[in-house]
Amino acid sequence: MHDHEALKADVLIIGGGIAGLRAALEAARRGKETLLVTKSPPGKANNTFYAGGFFRHATDRVPVEKHVASTMEGGRGVNVGHLVRRFAEEAPAMVGELLSMGMAATLLDTGAHCKGAPLIGGPRVSRVLVKACWEAGVRVVDSVVVTDLLVDEGACHGAVGYHKRTGERFLLHAGSVVLATGGAGAVYACHNNAPGATGDGYGLALRAGLQLMDMEFVQFYPLVFAGKGSARMIVPSPYADFGRILNVQGEDLKEKYHLHEKPIAQVARDRLSQALYREIASGHSSRGAFFFDLRGADDTAIPLSDEAKALYRKKTGYPFRPVRVTPACHYTMGGVQVSDAGRTGVKGLFAAGEVVGGIHGANRIAGNSLSEALVFGALAGRSAADEAWAFFYGKDRAMAQAGALLEPLGRLLSGQGTGAALLASLTRDLGALMWDKAGIVRTGESLSCALREIDEIMDRVSALSGSGPGEGNRLLALRNRGLSARAVCASALHRTESRGAHHRDDFPGERGDWRVHIHVGLVEGRPQVVRTAEAVEETAG
Repeated sequence: MHDHEALKADVLIIGGGIAGLRAALEAARRGKETLLVTKSPPGKANNTFYAGGFFRHATDRVPVEKHVASTMEGGRGVNVGHLVRRFAEEAPAMVGELLSMGMAATLLDTGAHCKGAPLIGGPRVSRVLVKACWEAGVRVVDSVVVTDLLVDEGACHGAVGYHKRTGERFLLHAGSVVLATGGAGAVYACHNNAPGATGDGYGLALRAGLQLMDMEFVQFYPLVFAGKGSARMIVPSPYADFGRILNVQGEDLKEKYHLHEKPIAQVARDRLSQALYREIASGHSSRGAFFFDLRGADDTAIPLSDEAKALYRKKTGYPFRPVRVTPACHYTMGGVQVSDAGRTGVKGLFAAGEVVGGIHGANRIAGNSLSEALVFGALAGRSAADEAWAFFYGKDRAMAQAGALLEPLGRLLSGQGTGAALLASLTRDLGALMWDKAGIVRTGESLSCALREIDEIMDRVSALSGSGPGEGNRLLALRNRGLSARAVCASALHRTESRGAHHRDDFPGERGDWRVHIHVGLVEGRPQVVRTAEAVEETAG
């Protein structure tokens, strides 16, 4: 086992998706020594990479006020209003800057869409930001898993982690830290997230003493390509209005469930996902999948470019055959509470992107994820640069804390071993119970059962040790998955209504007295609801 290596910077960025890259670029532009640490090469193997490439923002045809209103409407009134306002005001210029930096896109009435990438557009986004970060002098260290933040007396001084292949441990001492680690969609058995979306940032935040808000709001996309090699690609939403969605009995599910709103994959996404889930539970699916049939559709009426349609045809064989689709976990709306400058409740710690909660409320509207992460990545990077503390402020305490964390990390990575098969089995069990009991359709009984089973799994996990970095990676990821899963279930059990993406069969209606944010914190090592706060309907910055 190698001894640890100490790295220092003015600003430490954790995460290499759009929020982390934009934060790093902003900090470097402001003259700060910036260190970007990622689990994978920057811009790859994260949810930005797998994104569709659509940036929703205000335009001449759709003003800021309309963007604010649609975001609040999609969020069912539990968005944090001043964050929505700041996002909508900043997004046009931020996306415009990306275009000026070389990101090719088609301009739409509602924003911008990366050219030639209707199924996966993220690489075209990441490529531009990665190049800009290199040119700005951002130092990048990839393949590093951050396990804990260094927090003392309410202030963050950096982090500790290890190289996921060699096991070498790192002390990352910084003047300020930006958490941009993404969400936890991969906790669910059925998802279209990057494999690394295991809730690492949620775990880091909870262990640092922060609370998570709105974790019950998990978005599911109804039309994800089913089958090996396709699990992270979605049917572009414009197609959903033109095709039939058929169960094994040949019934058109849009007709069966009276889903006639358009665009259906945006305005009726939740109800369509719920309909498919009920069909699966009733045994009317083909191994959990359905047939999406575009035969007979008027191709010229589909509002996509010829290039986009050509790519879809290449992927699916349309218009000659139906394709298999399934609902899947798509996005987590909850997370760390921040100010409109990206500050968290810990001094020197900032956050941006999917790890943050409150902006999207009970549900995120299509296209807001990339533009929101871009905006708050820049704002968090700016704040972190402007408020970076001197290197040696609290150095002794940070070093002592790092030592206390690095020693057990070393033991975990060089332990007797648990066995990859057991870790894989526990991970599958957790994913299956989240899908079955805390997924698209929930009840108090299913959520209570999920909490008990999560606790049983995590009790087993707490007794395990790794043997080298390979098993260590799986074990630490499973711990974060468990924390994220329990946070979702505890919040969902507490919210006795249905709102946005959160559907309770035992409480199917939306209630006015539940316009609140539910906050979860660590209590005796487990995420539990610690408070609720009224959602204030206020959109002025």
